[in-house]
Amino acid sequence: MLEKFGLLMSPETSEVDVNAQMWGHYLVGTAELFEELGGDLSSLLAEAGCSDSFLQGSSNLIPYPIVARVLEVASRQVNCPDFVLRLANKRHAMGYTRDGILYARAAKTFESAIHGICGHLRSRSLGATYTIESVGAISSFARLLGMQENTRHPLPTLLFFASFHATIKDVLGDKWAPSSISFTFRDPDFTEHLTRYFGCPIQWNAEQDAVFFPSALLSYELPGRDDATHELLSDYLTSLHLSETPDFVEIIKTMIQKNLAVGRCDIDSLALRLPYCTRTLQRKLGEYGSSYGELLKDTRFELAENLLAGTDNPLTYVAQHLCYQDLSAFSKAFKNHYGVSPTVWKQRHTLRD
Repeated sequence: MLEKFGLLMSPETSEVDVNAQMWGHYLVGTAELFEELGGDLSSLLAEAGCSDSFLQGSSNLIPYPIVARVLEVASRQVNCPDFVLRLANKRHAMGYTRDGILYARAAKTFESAIHGICGHLRSRSLGATYTIESVGAISSFARLLGMQENTRHPLPTLLFFASFHATIKDVLGDKWAPSSISFTFRDPDFTEHLTRYFGCPIQWNAEQDAVFFPSALLSYELPGRDDATHELLSDYLTSLHLSETPDFVEIIKTMIQKNLAVGRCDIDSLALRLPYCTRTLQRKLGEYGSSYGELLKDTRFELAENLLAGTDNPLTYVAQHLCYQDLSAFSKAFKNHYGVSPTVWKQRHTLRD
């Protein structure tokens, strides 16, 4: 089983409790940061018992103790106690907190955003629960994990909350000012760094891992919100959380339609609205037996039929709406698909009506 995670069999990794797992992307940036701080990557890999590919990020879930071991070894070998905080900033700069930012920015209010982020996190982890609670003027976002795992391996939890903090800070700016934060384990040897990073008091040996903030923030309306995108993503997250099979291809086709409406037809611009990089989106579509090119073509022709049949829309308008370079390119693609020109097709379907 451990080969699945790119791990080398060793005494340290041969008896791993895999009940609690984290998304592999949490380790993206580890190798780069480690080497920037003067570390020898081969030494890290040897002591941590993992392969180089393991540190490049994975869509797989990785056993929690193994993530902890990588972080612990890396921190010790480069003598950098606040390694996880630096890693959180590096992951953010590299765009690996983009998924949470996308969900947040698409929402109408911060309350809707944070619920969306919780839904996304539930679909990306195993053995962890995320809750949002409000008690009077103070609300909390908590991550519930087995106490034994957390007590033995605090670094992944610190990395998680540092990444969460960076994500919300990106969305809310100076409005994000946590009241306090609590952790279920004892204070590490870089408490000052943590206090400075989060900018609030920290309670150790607490009952839960949670960040507390003013409840008034929940009603804050986010600038630049996109209600349509938020609705699509919310539906997708809900279906994932309920262990249903989401109609992923139809969701992508709907988003292609929305992109075409604003003059975009490239996969990169669509990937920016999803929790995937372009390559991951292509791979995921392949798992559904499809491709972006096929979906773009199908969506264009479905829209073309609606824009042509029984309407007075000029062909130049249709070509422009579907993001073709010019009328000639649209006409050629249309004839290749239907066997007749757009003009002939339009005449036939107008006569039928």
